[in-house]
Amino acid sequence: MQYTEEAIEKRKQKEKVAKRIVSIIIYIIIIPLLVYNISLIIQAVTNPNKTPSFFGIKTYTIVSGSMEPELEIGDIVLVRETDKSDIKEGDIISFRQGQSVVTHRIIEIKENDEKQTYVTRGDNNNIEDKEETEYDMIEGKFVGKIHFLGKISLILQGKMTVIIIALITYIYFSHTSKINRIKNRRKAKRLKYEEEEEKGE
Repeated sequence: MQYTEEAIEKRKQKEKVAKRIVSIIIYIIIIPLLVYNISLIIQAVTNPNKTPSFFGIKTYTIVSGSMEPELEIGDIVLVRETDKSDIKEGDIISFRQGQSVVTHRIIEIKENDEKQTYVTRGDNNNIEDKEETEYDMIEGKFVGKIHFLGKISLILQGKMTVIIIALITYIYFSHTSKINRIKNRRKAKRLKYEEEEEKGE
């Protein structure tokens, strides 16, 4: 097989394009996700009673229709850690209720013996929640939502995702190293071929 300059240049261009695409995936998508997940895991270990946050923002997936039509099943809600002074009636908050986190609206704020509590209710519910919420039970105040991406959110927050992303990163760098070895062998073969051609002349 003869290696023409044109064929070599075309192969180099294809390799550059493929490498550029993979690099974009690694540096823009995979690495930030890896950092995000590691941050969440560290927070979960150091403070197991609070939901991990990323720059003060926490995400929850809506699993019931209690807040419809404002929040629908499968929506991801974004909540921001907030001060007590920033919470008012009408706000939507996420708060702990046993082992679960509920996202409902504040319909009343009560002052009881110097302790402030919040009466909450789902927009789609006829009655308020049975228990009043205290400030230390609040995970954050609703600031936004992403429609129907709850399943993806759960995947991204899983420990298995970190392992998968780390594995993909390892495979990428191993593959790059393998490609470089192949290129070096091809280059050596091409040089040897050119030397033999010169000797034959």
